[in-house]
Amino acid sequence: MMRSVSAFFLYLLCSVAVSAADLPKARQMLKNYGLANCIDSQFKEQSAIKEDISLAIGAYHFMGKGMHSIVQNEDTLETLHDPYAVTEKFILNAYQHTSALSKNSPRKMVFYGCLDVYNSQEFDTFIRTQDQYVR
Repeated sequence: MMRSVSAFFLYLLCSVAVSAADLPKARQMLKNYGLANCIDSQFKEQSAIKEDISLAIGAYHFMGKGMHSIVQNEDTLETLHDPYAVTEKFILNAYQHTSALSKNSPRKMVFYGCLDVYNSQEFDTFIRTQDQYVR
């Protein structure tokens, strides 16, 4: 009996260690998902680059290689929390508040503005709030 209890706790300890090791990767993938959405959402016309970024968005999402879980009510299937949706909302809102204007163009520099948000401490802090949803 004592041996099986010890084995269970060893298994539990190892599974927590694996999760802790995967946490930086999960955070990075969610950040990348946000960056791809930030860039993609600013361009409406179709292009090879937009198509490639859209594929990356799918790869970083839960249905691809994303490591965060979407929480649903098991009876109604209502989404209770979607880390991907809140990440997209956060980065798009933050992008709207960036100063990414160029003296050479009247338009905002999309890549510059999205990278500014991506590299911000605020985005890092937000991403950490999604840690509880890492699967």
